[in-house]
Amino acid sequence: MSVASVLNATGGVAGGVQEDPNTLSSTDFMHLLVTELQNQDPLEPMSTTEMSNQLTQMTMNEQLTEMGATMEENLRMSQSINNTAMLALVGQDVTVAGDEVHVRDGVASGTMVNAVAPGTVEVVVLDEDGAVVARYNEDVDAGLNAVNWDGLDADGNALPDGEYTVTVTATDREGNEVEAEVLMTGAVEGLRYEQGVAVVNVFGTEFFVSEIYQVS
Repeated sequence: MSVASVLNATGGVAGGVQEDPNTLSSTDFMHLLVTELQNQDPLEPMSTTEMSNQLTQMTMNEQLTEMGATMEENLRMSQSINNTAMLALVGQDVTVAGDEVHVRDGVASGTMVNAVAPGTVEVVVLDEDGAVVARYNEDVDAGLNAVNWDGLDADGNALPDGEYTVTVTATDREGNEVEAEVLMTGAVEGLRYEQGVAVVNVFGTEFFVSEIYQVS
């Protein structure tokens, strides 16, 4: 008797829940195996090797499905814990790519430079009209360097609160111009999630958490 004939002889219960006829669990497979063994031709005994292999594969598939479900649940839990931890960033100072400097109550927000080589950077501060209000030099190492502006103009006078812009020109120790990225430091004013990924708001601009260079 073939497996197909056994399947065809097994019908659903009237009024019961109809299961997918294409879905076969390991328990169903064992019932089929026992039934086939009971009804086999004694003169032509069947080989159980193929059915045993199929049962082994089915068991492995079920185990892999269970493992996948467990991993997905662990991933969701880990993501939930991570997202909850991200809430602690609100109100914290973070450093991200940007050239803004904000003066509040006479205190300027931080500025950093990500330099590719040690040397010197010339920092130029511009007001909202694009006029130069301060210019100074800072020695830097390769990597992140604080090049904070003191909020004063060239004559040492405190400048009014507002938004300013910073540009930098970097040279190495031999005087050759090299690349340097300007970074700004500001408080995280808001936090939201985009497809499960945290996005922070700094000075009105949004950044993914992966774009944060440093948390102060």
